[in-house]
Amino acid sequence: MAAYSRALAVACGWDEAASKKLELAAMMHDIGKIGVSDAVLLKPGKLDEAEWEIIRSHTTVGRDILSKSSSEIIQLAATIALHHHERWDGTGYPCGLAGESIPKEARIVSVADVFDALSMVRPYKDAWSLEQIMENMTKGAGTQFDPYIIETFIRILPEILEIKKHWDVDGALVYKRT
Repeated sequence: MAAYSRALAVACGWDEAASKKLELAAMMHDIGKIGVSDAVLLKPGKLDEAEWEIIRSHTTVGRDILSKSSSEIIQLAATIALHHHERWDGTGYPCGLAGESIPKEARIVSVADVFDALSMVRPYKDAWSLEQIMENMTKGAGTQFDPYIIETFIRILPEILEIKKHWDVDGALVYKRT
């Protein structure tokens, strides 16, 4: 997911140094999940509303953990952790930010994160086909996602698929469904 974020940042015009910092920071986007019990994180079925509230808290927990550092990369990670579930239309969480008020780094990571999540097996779902993923993400342009970032993602999809292929072969940590 972090490598997707870097590739997407470069394609959006970020310089190499900023793109590398984003890649490093993006790795920590879900660090707040250490504050969520495995019973909720790994639940094979649908979550109830109370469980969704617990899941949603990972954004603020992550920001709280990371924001204590003075490191530029860790501060970037804190911003990403807090805002990577905001939605372009303002219906995301935790702050309900919309459009360009969502930090660009969080908008980039959001697209990379959703592609990664949908393309991998999770305890609660099978991996989606590339066709299903792209249909979902394209539909989300202008509601869930920044339309420009989705347009850019589609343009660099061959590169994204090469990154995915590398990680799929070289041992990315994936959940096994039982």
